[in-house]
Amino acid sequence: MNETMIKGKLVSAEQLLAQLFAPECKPSLRWLRTQTKAMSIPHVRIGHLVFFDVQMVRTALGDKGRSPAQVSGSGAVAKADEQKLGGD
Repeated sequence: MNETMIKGKLVSAEQLLAQLFAPECKPSLRWLRTQTKAMSIPHVRIGHLVFFDVQMVRTALGDKGRSPAQVSGSGAVAKADEQKLGGD
């Protein structure tokens, strides 16, 4: 069993997104659930409920060395950059 020490208050998915992102650049709940299912961000499951420690998630996203927007849309960004450079 994974024994991770939770240091902060646990929050819901909606609260996590509100605390981590500005309203104009906040990703969707679907993105968060996808990242949770892929075990990309730390979470705590209590029964069927899922909670997050804001600081642990912030650290995990920072350790990846890229922003959440780059994680979810990297293929579209790469294609757009390629088109700007004249590639097909």
